[in-house]
Amino acid sequence: MRRITLGMVALSVILMITAPALRALTLEDFPDPRQFEVGTREWLKAVGSLKYRPMFADSLTDNCPHSYDVLHYDITLFINIDLETLDGNTRVRSLSAEAGLSTMDLDFTILSVDSVFGSSGPLAFVHNDPVLSVTLGQAYAVGDTFEVQVYYHGTPGNEGPGGFGGFYFEGVPTHAFHMGVGLVADPPSMGRFWFPCWDWPCDKATAEYHITVPGIGKKVICNGQRVSSHIDSVAGTAHYDYEMNYQIAPHCMTVNAGRFTEIPDSTYPWMSHWVFPVTAEDAVIHFENCPIMMEGYIERYGPYPFERFGFVAEAKGDMEHQTCVTHVTGLINPNHNYDWLLAHEMGHMWWGDCVSVGDWRDIWLSEGFATFSEAIFQEHAYGMTAYHDYIESSIMNPVLSSGENFPIYDPNYLWGTTSYEKGACVLHMLRHIVGDSLFYAGLAAYRAAHEYEYAVTPEFQEAMETVSGLDLDYFFAEWIYDKGWPVYEHSWLADSVAGGYDLSLVVNQVQTNGPIYTMPVDFKITTASGDTTVVLWVDEISEEFLLSVPDEPIAVDLDPDNWILNEGQEMPHAGIGPVSEGPKLMLEQNVPNPFSPSTTIRYVLPRAQHARIEIYNAMGQRIVCLMDEEVAEGGGGITWSGKDAAGKQVAPGTYFCRLVTADGTRVTRMVLVW
Repeated sequence: MRRITLGMVALSVILMITAPALRALTLEDFPDPRQFEVGTREWLKAVGSLKYRPMFADSLTDNCPHSYDVLHYDITLFINIDLETLDGNTRVRSLSAEAGLSTMDLDFTILSVDSVFGSSGPLAFVHNDPVLSVTLGQAYAVGDTFEVQVYYHGTPGNEGPGGFGGFYFEGVPTHAFHMGVGLVADPPSMGRFWFPCWDWPCDKATAEYHITVPGIGKKVICNGQRVSSHIDSVAGTAHYDYEMNYQIAPHCMTVNAGRFTEIPDSTYPWMSHWVFPVTAEDAVIHFENCPIMMEGYIERYGPYPFERFGFVAEAKGDMEHQTCVTHVTGLINPNHNYDWLLAHEMGHMWWGDCVSVGDWRDIWLSEGFATFSEAIFQEHAYGMTAYHDYIESSIMNPVLSSGENFPIYDPNYLWGTTSYEKGACVLHMLRHIVGDSLFYAGLAAYRAAHEYEYAVTPEFQEAMETVSGLDLDYFFAEWIYDKGWPVYEHSWLADSVAGGYDLSLVVNQVQTNGPIYTMPVDFKITTASGDTTVVLWVDEISEEFLLSVPDEPIAVDLDPDNWILNEGQEMPHAGIGPVSEGPKLMLEQNVPNPFSPSTTIRYVLPRAQHARIEIYNAMGQRIVCLMDEEVAEGGGGITWSGKDAAGKQVAPGTYFCRLVTADGTRVTRMVLVW
C-alpha cells in the first residue's frame, strides 16, 4: 500500500508519480533470470523479457542490406489503355554491397522480359516469375556502381476481383493506374507488377518516369515533379516526364493515366488534386480542408518533406503513393465525411513515405502513425475535445471490439485494427506519458535520424527515450511486443479523519489475455470544492493506495480522459464513512508462504454469494480455478497443490490468488519454491 498526501484541493491540479528507471535491454546485455532470487521484481522482469528476446536475435531488416543497393530507377513506358498492355524498359542503377558481385536478382512478375542490357551490351538472364536473375557480365567490388536496362511488355496483373494491389485498367472511360500494396499478397509490395525492382520498403531510390499514352486528351500523374509534357497530334499521343528527387520505396511508386481535371489548392501552390471531370465540382468541397490538415501536420511534424502533394482519383483506393495519393473516386462528394481518410493518407507523407518501415513486421510505424494523424487533424481543426472524442470513438473503441488480440510487432494480419488503431493508441498513450513538448521533439528526432530512409521499432523507441530521458522498455514490451490491454477494476472507501479524509483506493488488473501492465494511470478525485487528478503508477495485479485528501470525496474516476487503451469499471464498495461492524470480505495470506508443495488459502465472505478463487502467474495468465460456486456467509478455506488446470506441476515462482465476488475482488501474492 502506498500513501500519497494531497495538498489543498484545486480545480484540475495534476500530480505525477514517476516510473522507476528500468535499464534498457540489448542482446548482449539481457538479464539471466537465474542470477536473481525467485519471486523478486528483478526475476519477474528477466523472465518476462525472455518472451520477446527473439526481437533482438532476428534481423529486423531481412532484405536490407543485401548484395546491392538500388540508387535510381528510370522508367519508360507506353501504356496502351485500349489494349490494356504495357511496353517499356527500366534502367536500374545500383551500388554493389558485395565483393565480386556478378549476378543480381530483381523482383518482376506477370510481364514478359524481352532483353536485358548492361553498359557493355546484352546480358544473360533467366526470368523464373517472380524473380528476374541477371548475369552482370563482370564482377563488381564493394562500392562500384553499375546499371542494367530491362526491356519488357505484356498485360500487367493485379490481385483480381475484390483485391487491391497491382496494375489496373478500370473505369468509364478507362483509366490505367497502379496500386502499390496488396491485401493478400505475401510480401505485399506490388512494385514488381509494373517495373523490375528490389521490391522491399527498406530499399529506397530516386526515380524518373517517361510515360506515353494514346489520346491527346489524356493526362499522366506520377510521383514527384512534372518536368515536361508533349502532345503529339500527328501520332495522337500524350507524353509526360516526372522526376522524384527524394528517396522512394518501390511500393510507393505509381503511375496514373486517363482523363483528369486538376483542382488546384488555394493555399499551397504545390498542392493540387486530379479527379474525373464528372466529380470536379464536388471535389472542390471534398478537398477544401486539405490545407488545414497540411498546416496542422507541418506545425507538429515539421516541414512537408517533398516538392509536391495531391490526391489522384481512381476506381481503387486509398493508397499513400508518395506525393500523389490514390483516392477512391466513389467517395468524392460535396461534404467532409471522409476528411478522416484524407488526413490519414496525408499523414503518411511523413510516416511511411519520408520515414519508411524497414520491414513489413513494423507496419505500425506507417499505419499506426497515419491513423494517429487522423486525430491530430481533429485537434488542429476543432480542438482538444474533438481529439479526445475521436480517439475514443474511432480509434480505441474499434480496438476493444475488434476481436484481434496479437502483438503490434509482426502482427497476424498486416492491414487490421491492431496495426492501425492499436498502433495509433500507442502514440496517444506515449504522448501522455512523456508530455506534448517531448513527444513532438521525439518525433522530430526520429524523423531527422531516418528521413528519406527507413526505420524499425527499436529505433523509434531509441529516439523517444533519448529526447525524453525516460526508459521506455516497459512500455514497448507490453504494448508493441505483447498482446491485449489492461482491464482495470477499482474501488474506494473514504473515512473522516482529523484534517480531512483517508481515501483507500484499490486497483486490480483482471485481464486474462495479456500481461500485467505497467502504466501511469490518471485518477480524478471529485470533491465539493473541485477536482484533483492524481497519477498513480499501477504495475501489479492488485494494489492499494492510501491518499490523504482535505475534502470529502464524491467520486473517483479511473482514466477519465481516456489516455489509456483499457476496459474498466468501478466495483463496490465505494462511498463515505467508517467500515461497518459486520464481516468484511477478506482473502487471507496463504499459509505457508513461500510454500512447497501445497498451501492453504482462507477467505471470509460478508454474506452468502457466488465466489470464485483463481490462480494467475506473473504474466497475468490464469493457471487454474480452485473454486467457482455458491458459498455461505463466513469463513472457509481451500488448498492449492501447485498444479495447473491440467494437473501439471507449475514452475517455481510468484503467483497470485484472486477471490472474485459480488462484493468485490481481493488478491494475494504467493511464492512457490522447490
